[in-house]
Order: sequence, then structure tokens, then C-alpha cells
Amino acid sequence: MHNLVKTLFLAVLLVAPAKASKITATHFSKLKMIESAQVSPNGKSIVAIYNTKNGPQVVLSAFGNNKITPLAQLKKAKDRVDYVRWSGDKYVLIGTSYPGYYRGIYYRVSRLYSIDVQNKEVRELTHKRLRKSQGHKVQSYQLLSSLPAKEDQVIVSTYDSRDKAYSVFTVDLENGDFEKEFANKYDVSSWYPDINGTIRLGIAGEKRQGIFDDKGHFISTWYRKNANEDFKLLHKRKFGVGHSFNILSLSDDGTKAYVMSDRETGRQALWLYDIEAGEFSQKVFGHDTFDLSGGLENGSGELVGVVWKEDFMQRHYFDEKDSQLLNNVQAALPGYEVSIASKSDDDTKVLAYAIKDNSPGKYFWLDLTANKGGIWFSQYPQLENVPLATVQPTQYPASDGVMIPAYLTMPNNLKPGEKPAFVVLPHGGPHARDMRYFDPLVQLIASQGYAVLQMNFRGSEGYGTEFETAGYYQWGKRMQQDVMDGVAWLDKQNIVAKNACIVGASYGGYVALTAAFQDSERFDCVVSIAGISDLKEMIKDEERLSTYVDNIVASNDSAALKALDQVSAIKHIDQIKAPILLIHGTRDTRVNYSQSKDFYNQAKSKLDIKYIEFEDGTHFLDDPKNRKVAFDELSEFLDKHL
Repeated sequence: MHNLVKTLFLAVLLVAPAKASKITATHFSKLKMIESAQVSPNGKSIVAIYNTKNGPQVVLSAFGNNKITPLAQLKKAKDRVDYVRWSGDKYVLIGTSYPGYYRGIYYRVSRLYSIDVQNKEVRELTHKRLRKSQGHKVQSYQLLSSLPAKEDQVIVSTYDSRDKAYSVFTVDLENGDFEKEFANKYDVSSWYPDINGTIRLGIAGEKRQGIFDDKGHFISTWYRKNANEDFKLLHKRKFGVGHSFNILSLSDDGTKAYVMSDRETGRQALWLYDIEAGEFSQKVFGHDTFDLSGGLENGSGELVGVVWKEDFMQRHYFDEKDSQLLNNVQAALPGYEVSIASKSDDDTKVLAYAIKDNSPGKYFWLDLTANKGGIWFSQYPQLENVPLATVQPTQYPASDGVMIPAYLTMPNNLKPGEKPAFVVLPHGGPHARDMRYFDPLVQLIASQGYAVLQMNFRGSEGYGTEFETAGYYQWGKRMQQDVMDGVAWLDKQNIVAKNACIVGASYGGYVALTAAFQDSERFDCVVSIAGISDLKEMIKDEERLSTYVDNIVASNDSAALKALDQVSAIKHIDQIKAPILLIHGTRDTRVNYSQSKDFYNQAKSKLDIKYIEFEDGTHFLDDPKNRKVAFDELSEFLDKHL
């Protein structure tokens, strides 16, 4: 292992920042060159997503070699490859998505493909009978399991008009045939298999329009002991009432469930639930400060650990062998935040992922049997030879005394006593959170000489149930105040200038537009990317009636619905003074582009405002051309007004 540590340390030096060079918005606007890399079970190959100017490719590489061979490129450059996965050593499974249009609304449509890596044959996995339906163009297919014992079969879920619900099918990768497993009599929308591929769990959600306790969103969990039994109701919960109950996995014998719940501690922890007894038996693992955010699985789908979010993602493995492997890899890559991206079934071929706040993510391969290793690819090779800004964790007191976690990035090469202008960058979600990882948008802004303030306001995830639910119903209110309290705190630190701009995407765009009228004197400019200007219209547009809406406003409260106008920028255009830049894609399935377009049409005769609309653009600026334009426009806008 000593030789391996030395080899990888030398590999790091080859990609470490070496000298300053002229960097522009273009350097930061590129998509990750390579992502979602997965090692084959036998350890001989790596498959990954390779982003090109013409769209994403799926590529193959021999382990330990950086020569890549294209396996497939989607016909539509606008499509997105969401993941790649091995099914045995012969097939690669590809999960894709694209914005489909149906009855006046864009939906994110998920599709599956398989590739035979031996003959490079690509097959779309769609049901022959279902393809005949009129709505099939917006029908999604979800991969539930690739079977360890049967590399030529996978388990897939899709909507079946015969059940009027999501049904489960076994799919033959050799010929693409679908075989239905059972009828969905339970209105279940999400199915979960055990490690052998037998469907044992189903999650159903419904919105009831009753009265009192019978009104709201309800989540039901269905369970069966084996493939020969019907499903029975295991657990039912009204969303937002009582402790959470989210199953991650089953025990090997299927009699117990590993459940994520905030019971007793007020933080998401992993519990063992006795299914027959209908009660929790023990807490498996929990963190004293942070919510657990998910589980770690091995190549066979077994739960082997848990993760949570601090400044960087943290991991806890149940098996000491897995922990020791991660420790060894971390020792080989000092100074980096390291994770195991993928490994062979025998644990001898490992693909490690290393990243810092001021260094892009990169993959390293490790052959533990041969005691060899080296760098495979950097995700942003154009940024490997330039110094980037350091992201510093901090916190500040909100106006009511609650401490708000935050990150402050100061630009490089400041002169003694120099105070840069700054950009406030609230995150999207809002039930998400910022972390300390390398972020090309943060680094772009810092490279222009501006400080960047990010904050995890109330409503952000990961800090416990009380902190997250404190943001419910607080759009434009407490969550907004937490952001502005951060601005006031930074002003008092005497390290930045008064000049400031607020920039946000999605919910962050809402925060930016809301600040434009609630704090009209504070900001020199405002940028909203795929943001929200009209909350009432967004509620009407949310046809799926999801729990997300219930966290904004009680849908049965007419007074509260009417009051949304008070915190919607489109109703307060006359109060806005700062120049505004709006950016939105017409195929945004998260936030309808009318949120930006309508605001622009009403404001263009009154404000200094620019609107950039990307035809066929998505919520995440995942088209390379669109992202370049957006970053260029943002860069010019900041230079002009700061």
C-alpha cells in the first residue's frame, strides 16, 4: 500500500494548480467532461457519461487506461443521460430523460436503454403494447433492479393503462421482451425489490380533499413476505404529521426493514423496523448534529453504509473492511475529499473520486492486487492549471438569534485593505443545502474579483427536522429574512464593499426577485435563473398536487393563497429599482418559463431589465451552448453593475 500511496500522490501533482493564466467565463461554463463512472463487476472496464458539444455520449474504457470508446450518443442532443449502470459484465444500462410535452405541460420523461458491450448493439427498453398508446411519448420507464444472478434480465416499472397504475416488469435484455410480474391493485407508484430482484415493497401517495384529519397528503407503505403473497399495508403516514418513515432496504431474510426516521432525535437516523411486530427494534446509526441523507449500496444492491452532509459528504460503513478501504484511498490522496465512486465485485479494482473546494473533481484508478494506481480523468481539465478561490465555512446570527450556517468565498489576489464587491448566492430547493464543494458558478464569480456569500437558511435540509420545517410556509418571510440577515452580517465584517448583487437559480431566483422589491435599496443588480415571480400562479400550475406545494401554502386556505401576492415580485414591480437579468428555458419542467416571461413583459417598460430565453432549454442549463451564453451574460452583467 505504501507504493500505491506514493504513486497516487505523484499523480495528484500532475494535475495540481501550477500557474496563473487568463481565465474567462467560458472556462467555467463547460459541463463536466466525464461523470457517473462505473467499474464492471469483473473489474476489466469502466463505463461513464462523456459530455461533448453535441450532447452526452456513453463511453467505455479499459480499467487503468484513459483511452475511451464511444458506445452510444442519443439522437437528440437535448436529451440528458442521468446515469449508467452495469448489468453483469455484458450489458450497460443507460437512464435518460428529456422534456416531453403533453396537454399543454412539459414533463420530465425517463427512458431506459441497454447496450451489449460486445457487439455495441443499443436497444431502447419500451413495452411493445404500451408503445401503441397515445400518451406513450410522455411515459417514463424506471429501472428498479439489475439482477446479480441474471445479467440478461432487469426489473423495470412503468405506467400500465390496464392497472391504471405503475406496474412491474421483468425485461429480457437479449430481445427486449417485457413480462409483467403482477397487477398493481394498490395504486402504488414506487416499487422496491430485495437484493434478489423480488418486489417486496411499494410506496403509494394520495391527496385527500376531506376535512380535518382526513385531508392532506398521505403516504402508504405496502409489503409482502415473498413473491407468492399479496401485498399488505405496512405503514401509513400523513405527510408532515408524526415522525418520518422512509424504507432504505430490507434485511437479508426480509423480516426487518432499515428505515430512515426522525423519531426520538428530531434528526433523520437509520432504524431497524420489525415488520411482523410492527415496531422499531433499534437505532442502527445516527449523527448527533446532522440528518442522515441516504444509504450506501454495493454492486449487488445491499445496504452497506449511510451518508450525511456536513461541509463535505461524510460516510459510515457498517463493515470495517469497507471503512479501511476508504481510509487507505484517502491516505493516498491527501488534502482531497475522497469517495469510492465504484469498484469491482472482488474489491481489487477501485475507482476513487477526489475533489476540493478549490479543485475540480477527478477520478483515480487503483489496482490493489498489482499495487498500482493513477489519474483517469478530471471533470474540468481546463481548470486544473489555474489557482481557484478557497471556500470558507462560517455562520452568522439571524435577527431572532438562530445561527445560520454559511460559506464565504473571497477572491484571490486581494491587495491589503482591498474590499471587493460581493454577490449573494442563495441556493435552490428550498429544501436543499449548499456545501463546500467546488462549484463552477461560485468560482466564476470569484474569478471576476467578487466575494460570494452562500447561506443555508431555515428550510434547508440536513440540519434536523426543526430547522427544515421552520421554512415551511415561509417563502418571502423567515427564509428571506435569514438571507438578508446574512447580508447585514457581512456588511458589519468590514471586509467587503457596499456594492452587491443577488443571484439565484430556481428557488434562489425567487429569493433574488423578492429581494428586489423587499430590499430595493440594497442591491445594485438582481439575477434570476429559472426563478419564480408569481407564487399563486405556480400553485395553480402544479397539477401533480405534490407535497412540495403543501410546504409553501395550505391549499385549502383561501386567505393564505390570496396573501401569496404579498411575496410575489410580479405584484410589486413598481417598488423595484435595481437592474434585472432573467434567464429561462422554454422546456423547464420544474418552473414554467412563463414565470420569467410574464414578469419581463410586465416590467420591460418600467425597469432596466433583460430577458434571455433558451428555446428548448431545461431547468438546469444542461445544454452546453445555453450554459455558455448564460455564464457569459452573467459575467457581463456583474461587470457592468458592480
